[in-house]
Amino acid sequence: MKPLLEKIILKEASIHKVQYDTEWFYFIDDIAFYLKEDLSQVDTIYLPIIFEDQQEFVKCATFEDILRGRKEFEQ
Repeated sequence: MKPLLEKIILKEASIHKVQYDTEWFYFIDDIAFYLKEDLSQVDTIYLPIIFEDQQEFVKCATFEDILRGRKEFEQ
């Protein structure tokens, strides 16, 4: 399992992210591609993110939700 640090993914340009209610949410598909893992067990919500000048509602998760989902999947 590849280690995951929030300070690194915040700077990673290939991972789409949005700040909502003072917390960062990450596009779960980008995180899954970055980690090369199945993250279908992670709790997500739909938030708007801009892709090539188009706003889309996509599945997003907080860093804590991603860590929790990875640990639950590991067991």
